[in-house]
Amino acid sequence: MVRNLRGVVSRIGIGVAAGALVLSVAAAGGVAGAATKAVPGGNASGGSLATTAKKVALVGPKGTGLTRGITSTSISVGCVYTSADYAGYVGGIQAAFYEANLKGIDGRKINLVPCKDDTGGVQSNVSEVEQLVQQNQVFALLSLTEYILPGSTNFLSTNQVPYYGWGFNPGFCGYRWGFGWNGCLSPVLLPASNPLHNVDEGNLATAIIKASGLPNSKVRFAVQAENSPSGTSGNADYDSLFKALGAKVVYSEANFPLTVTGIDFTPYVQAIMAAKPNIVFISTPFADVGGMASALRAAGYKGITMDFVTYSPGLLGSSAQLASALQGEDINTQVVPQEETSSPFVKSELAALKASGQQPFLTLGTSIGYAEATELVEQLQAVGKNLNTKTFDQTVNGGHFSNFANIPADGLGKLLWPAAHFIPSDCAAIVKVSGTVYNVVNPYKCYTSYTIKS
Repeated sequence: MVRNLRGVVSRIGIGVAAGALVLSVAAAGGVAGAATKAVPGGNASGGSLATTAKKVALVGPKGTGLTRGITSTSISVGCVYTSADYAGYVGGIQAAFYEANLKGIDGRKINLVPCKDDTGGVQSNVSEVEQLVQQNQVFALLSLTEYILPGSTNFLSTNQVPYYGWGFNPGFCGYRWGFGWNGCLSPVLLPASNPLHNVDEGNLATAIIKASGLPNSKVRFAVQAENSPSGTSGNADYDSLFKALGAKVVYSEANFPLTVTGIDFTPYVQAIMAAKPNIVFISTPFADVGGMASALRAAGYKGITMDFVTYSPGLLGSSAQLASALQGEDINTQVVPQEETSSPFVKSELAALKASGQQPFLTLGTSIGYAEATELVEQLQAVGKNLNTKTFDQTVNGGHFSNFANIPADGLGKLLWPAAHFIPSDCAAIVKVSGTVYNVVNPYKCYTSYTIKS
């Protein structure tokens, strides 16, 4: 059964690339080496890490006063994303902008230029980013794609275009014009001389340890990753963090094949079982998580298995085969799960969708689109009527502005700028698959990030 999951995933429209993207997020933050101590430092909402980050120089030109995309009545904003992987993204943006436009922003309304699909390619992303700036004359650009790489972000930075996205790529870490919706998730991408390059997100380990009920010293951690640079760097990150927190790493391999059909999970499962772990991270492409989890259970594994990619509302009900394979699986999600039905933030998202004429249903794409758009709206409101790239830069990066300070406390993690250009907000929830639903194990909260010292 499990060997057919790639086909199941393909038929229900969930791309393997989406899994690879979130794996990259999970892999961000740490550095290889023998870690012995985790020094807590807060996160992008404050603490010693944020204090240090405020003193670090940003990459990219300061704002010079460009007014591209700004008129007396409107602000043009563009967006580019991979539609096959992120259903609902545009709807989330539209919901947040609808709310903002009801009152306007100092007499202006946001004009969302039709979003472009980069069709899963780096060059396509570059071309569409350039078109949105040069032809559509957008002031800012939102994104949800793993393909917004230096070719795109360097162009945006040079042209003083504020750009937004999931902060796991280089352009969202240390760059003046790049704004991650949960900060910079990849400080490992910063220069080695940067004092913040060895920051680990605490939620990657502490959230699942809390869910397990085990004391740190009793955790026997294992991770099976894909054979790729993100798999290797991700394992180094997890290993450093778990060791620094006092857990024992008993297995850490990045040898799982990519894009291979009919995979035999047996040798990987046997190796994991021999190490006798009680927490296992499955850091493989999306389509193989269910197969690995099911094979571990079949081999008699009784502990926790967790991944970062299989939280997708509506997915389990679409495939009984996939739901069966994922039974008991824990998932770390960096957006507030819609299953937190009493959450004021979730209620506000659903209300915004409904008010803007859309179905009140939160996909991963919807939640991220809403987060990015809200982030931009708050920044524009802070700048006020005299909007241009100079006033925007001075206001947002000047050391006194924060995003998400006034939304419900159970929602997105507060971002102090410019600190969040260097460190994450470090927030997550843990959900567990039960039948065809996700049950919340740990509600969404923000954790402490650590500096790992050997």
